[in-house]
Amino acid sequence: MLQFYISTKLISISDGSLILGASGLTGRYWAGSLWFYEDPNNAPTIERCSAGVQTEAGVTDIIWIDELRIAVASDTGAVEIWQLVDSRSSFKNLFYLFEHHETVNSVKINSNRTRLASGSADCIIKIWDVASQCSTATYHAHTAPVEKVAWSPVELEVFASCSQDGRVLLWDTRKPKPAFKVNSSPLYSLPTSLAWKPGETAVIAIGDESGHIVLKDIRNAGGMIKDCQAHTRAVNRLAFSPKNGTWLASVSDDSTAVVTDMASEPRQIYRSYSHNDYVRGLSWDPLSNKLFTCGWDKQVCTHVVTMPSEDRMDIGNPASYSSKVKGRTPKS
Repeated sequence: MLQFYISTKLISISDGSLILGASGLTGRYWAGSLWFYEDPNNAPTIERCSAGVQTEAGVTDIIWIDELRIAVASDTGAVEIWQLVDSRSSFKNLFYLFEHHETVNSVKINSNRTRLASGSADCIIKIWDVASQCSTATYHAHTAPVEKVAWSPVELEVFASCSQDGRVLLWDTRKPKPAFKVNSSPLYSLPTSLAWKPGETAVIAIGDESGHIVLKDIRNAGGMIKDCQAHTRAVNRLAFSPKNGTWLASVSDDSTAVVTDMASEPRQIYRSYSHNDYVRGLSWDPLSNKLFTCGWDKQVCTHVVTMPSEDRMDIGNPASYSSKVKGRTPKS
């Protein structure tokens, strides 16, 4: 039996537990899987997961709806909702709809947990009502695959998106023409990732294919607050720390995980070389300064991030550890 994991995503929730998603090739069959860990330090050891299920297609993104339900993006074009049942020891599928024509690259939920936004390689963004479990709007403003979507942490009707068409768009679903183009200067290449600064109505971080990260205020024309070169290759995901809102974590195709302090001038406070292949997923532990990352190397790494002294930067190896995926997927 051949197992080949090429995509892993993870996200943690308020109690510190963790969901890990994967895509794999078993023989000639492509499928995915979801693993739930009460203790994130057990990931990705299959024998120590609290619940696991094999999905019909690869998992490309995951977001928690509440402590029992998760929304899952699929490489078949489906958006799914799964629920943990039996005291969070198994999964149950609640919702499974194909309304995208290509891979769903990103799924995110708004701040009151009532609506989802999904962005796809079919260039379309869709809005989903969680209660009715159906789509309520379809947007066609992008002309190339949508890479990421990100809801405002303050405004329930506002979200942002970035695409391979080179544009970052700000959306307000209350308006008849909801999309507004954000000036992405001084990005040097196509935008690949987004993260909204916690508690801010108009400050977002944008990563691009060259490894560059820009923090922008979208309320004014120029809009740039600060920028930095965090990586040497594409930025795959960005996330601000819930414990320290100026710490911005990023992961990249250069196989590194970086934390940059955006308080004043951007200052890199942590860099990890624990991974040896593309890093595609990251999530902050809401209870501490731990950062979880995962990638194509079948590892889930835990990084303890602290502010370094002035004369040195923590390179990550002593303060992080990892474990490798076993050569099989959990059963449903």
